[in-house]
Amino acid sequence: MKVVTFLSQAEAERMTPTPGSAIISITDPDKPLAALPRWESVYRESFFDGGYSESTIKAMKGAFRLNYASYICSGQARKLASHIDDLVAAGREEIFVHCYFGESRSGAVAKYLQDKHGYTPNKEIRKPNRTVYELLTDPDKYEPLIQSLETQDISPERSLLSKIWYWVLVAAGVKR
Repeated sequence: MKVVTFLSQAEAERMTPTPGSAIISITDPDKPLAALPRWESVYRESFFDGGYSESTIKAMKGAFRLNYASYICSGQARKLASHIDDLVAAGREEIFVHCYFGESRSGAVAKYLQDKHGYTPNKEIRKPNRTVYELLTDPDKYEPLIQSLETQDISPERSLLSKIWYWVLVAAGVKR
């Protein structure tokens, strides 16, 4: 039986891996890597447990990549999904995945393994990170939108009154 076990970082660091198992380690960018010296197969990724949607991207416009640089991106999702698919193709029957609390990011990976590859999770998947799951299933989901908005000006539109005041100051010689 194919099993995906998702757990917290503390649990992953304490456990003794079963022979032939692999672990996916997801940590926050501002935290140290998980101590997993006993594992023979470790894939590491680092991104915050947060999400975004089309409306977030549209609101942020050209500032999206800068403001969300520490969240999962299409490149990370593509590499992670490819690694997972390679583990499955190699016949790994038991895959472990951890994030800090063992719920959201690791839950999204467990859901991906369950939905795409038929793995049975070790516990109920209660609150998977929606953005992580969506990007694992379709890494380019948001990329065309992000690219189309990258060159848009992110400065707020000035009001008519603000523009008039600016030209009054220019005419008075206060501004150039």
